Amino acid sequence: MKLKKIAIAAAATATMAAGAASAATLTFSPSTGVAVAWGSGNYNAGPCAATPTKCYDPTGTAAGLALDLHTFDSSNPGPGLHLDKAATLTVTFLGKEAGATNVAFSLGGDVSNNDLVGTSYKVSVGAGALDFAFKSSLGTVASNDGNFVDTATRRSAMGFSDIFTDGTTSYVYAYFDDSGAGLDRDYDDMVVKITVSSVPVPAAGFLLIAGLGGLAALKRRKKA
Repeated sequence: MKLKKIAIAAAATATMAAGAASAATLTFSPSTGVAVAWGSGNYNAGPCAATPTKCYDPTGTAAGLALDLHTFDSSNPGPGLHLDKAATLTVTFLGKEAGATNVAFSLGGDVSNNDLVGTSYKVSVGAGALDFAFKSSLGTVASNDGNFVDTATRRSAMGFSDIFTDGTTSYVYAYFDDSGAGLDRDYDDMVVKITVSSVPVPAAGFLLIAGLGGLAALKRRKKA
């Protein structure tokens, strides 16, 4: 009976360890805010078109006249989003205003604002600055590590909503200002949702098997 209780306790401990080890955390570093006027998000595609403020504030709780985004550009370079450990990244296209072709991409995947709303891709990413960027057919790029292709003007920029957590996943909305209309900073040229999911950690399972194996050996020794 005592061995059975120990086995149950070991299984519970290993299960909790697996959950704790697999949870990936998103954070901002550094961060700042920019006021985005109500209604300035002139989206013409996707769910953002009907309720643009929902795409600026996924919870819908922001003040009616302005709200703050976490923004990064040449004056406030990133990296913006950080991961504390490896995870699966899903990027989903939600809406746009730009006439230019814009692309949201990571190493191993991309989605364009000419794709159908809801189009997404998945990639595996490691710990550190999130491997994510926007690029435009206008020649401008904004990346999460603060680098810009348009070195003459460095006008392109990206912004983020707050980070939200739902169980074992975290998500954040990312906005692109491609600077096609100058420094309007309305961050509505393309918007995507970035979801980070936990990566299973098999080591915890091996730990459980090893522990149960040790208990079985101990039981056999007692019988002998």
